Amino acid sequence: MTYEIEARRLKALAHPARLRILARLLEKECCVAEATKCLRVSQPNTSQHLKALREAGFIAGRRQGTRICYRIADMRVAELLTHILKGEG
Repeated sequence: MTYEIEARRLKALAHPARLRILARLLEKECCVAEATKCLRVSQPNTSQHLKALREAGFIAGRRQGTRICYRIADMRVAELLTHILKGEG
């Protein structure tokens, strides 16, 4: 592990829309259309945020018919987000 890699991963968290996506994924797996509705932004914009989170290794997708459903893949980010949302740091 290098500091540069971890800094890039943390940078992927530094956007309110991405934090909202992760918060939603803490509750349950969701597809692009659900994430788009939750964020109230365009589908291409949502896809860009999902791509950044996926490339950082925080989420993973699985194909379900014609849709891709996402879930949290890194439980460390789930734990961190839980603390942030509770105001614990």
